[in-house]
Amino acid sequence: MTMTRKTSSSSYQNVISKLIEECTNEPNKDKRIEILNRVNSNLLKPDQLKITLSSQLTNDNIDKILHMLKGRLLIV
Repeated sequence: MTMTRKTSSSSYQNVISKLIEECTNEPNKDKRIEILNRVNSNLLKPDQLKITLSSQLTNDNIDKILHMLKGRLLIV
């Protein structure tokens, strides 16, 4: 018998929200990209980013992505 754990919507949003907050507050661009990759890997398939998160991203690009994700996931 296989058991699966269902993640509640609020728990899912809490995890993503904390990662977004961590990414927002991180001053080092490379670490921000690592955190953004963690955010993306924790997103549900339909919400995942369809871009390559690489060192070519600027801090402004990262901020725009985080803002877009907050809006998409209704995180305030």
